[in-house]
Amino acid sequence: MSKIIKAMRVAGKYFVMYLTMLMPRDYKLCVFGAWLGERFADNSKQFFIEAQRRDDIRAVWISKEDSVIEEIRSLGYEAYKWNSLKAVWLQLRAKYAVVSNGISDLQHTYLGNAVIIDLWHGIPLKKVCYDNKYEKDWDSPKQKFRDRLIYIPLGKMYFVATSETFVEIYQSAFRRKKEQILCLGQPRSDIFFEDEKPEPYFKDKKIILYCPTHRKEGKETIQVSELFDLDRLEQFLEKNDYYFVIKKHFYHRAEREKLTGYPHIIDITNDEYDIQRLTMESVAMITDYSSIYIDYLLLDKPMLFYCYDYEKYLAEDREMYFEYEDVTPGVKARNFDELLCELEKMACSGENYEKAERERVKDIFYCEKGRGPVGNILLDMMVKREF
Repeated sequence: MSKIIKAMRVAGKYFVMYLTMLMPRDYKLCVFGAWLGERFADNSKQFFIEAQRRDDIRAVWISKEDSVIEEIRSLGYEAYKWNSLKAVWLQLRAKYAVVSNGISDLQHTYLGNAVIIDLWHGIPLKKVCYDNKYEKDWDSPKQKFRDRLIYIPLGKMYFVATSETFVEIYQSAFRRKKEQILCLGQPRSDIFFEDEKPEPYFKDKKIILYCPTHRKEGKETIQVSELFDLDRLEQFLEKNDYYFVIKKHFYHRAEREKLTGYPHIIDITNDEYDIQRLTMESVAMITDYSSIYIDYLLLDKPMLFYCYDYEKYLAEDREMYFEYEDVTPGVKARNFDELLCELEKMACSGENYEKAERERVKDIFYCEKGRGPVGNILLDMMVKREF
């Protein structure tokens, strides 16, 4: 019986989705969402803020979380709760919908015939969506039927890439036509180019940001105390007047570690910090396979790669679009001793650490437009109805 009820609900959802194609849609209205409706973050956030500065677009945020609604309203912007009548009505009327993670960032049931702009949540080093064989069987009869069914009401979908290399990748990853991939850049990086810089979170501190990607969507924990010799790391940090700020992937937000006794090591994984602001105020970054380093290239600051589980990661978690060595600018540390050695070198070299390599890799990931602000370019395209 439960399977029958579930099937009826799914059928009803698709019926409503097709019905919403008949709704007249307002070209000045754009609804925004991010991270399954749970966060005010990422490309959607920055693009939403930029839209507020214009009078030719009405930008509205939709979220499941009361705290997110309160935060946005406190900024003087328009936001509504996911299941409210107002949120449903606005999604039925909006011509444009902006997401960062996928169509489930909003209630896509109500977006039939809307133009959906997926900004994505990072330039992918790892294979994503249809290219990621570990996620699901994308070519199963059931999945193919769903894709065909949903393409009719939600087929007006565009993705934003940062270089011609990624235009080709996105065609495969999202199974879209070339004309549905826009070669621009990431709106979340626009903050890097604004004249007025945001207040730092860690005022008067030199921070090294550690941002590892998730392991199996958070199912495999990342234990910093096991990956780092915390005593030696603390000694290095104290000696060089650095602070080691840990920001794990959103999927690892439930993890807790005791770091008492290490005043220069701070874990902010469970706190709501804007990652772009954190990167701006950091002096260097350590990551592994996270695409955050690609954003970081635009800041022209030193970065290190701590890939302690490289073989296992490729074998069990994700394949990559590139040879890892070719697109990561700098030494790849395979254990803590190697990492600490590179940290010492970086402390001596400052911003010149691996500078030539950073420039080489930047040319792979960014077209000319992608190296500057792109939000207003996208907004102009919406206003001019170029989608």
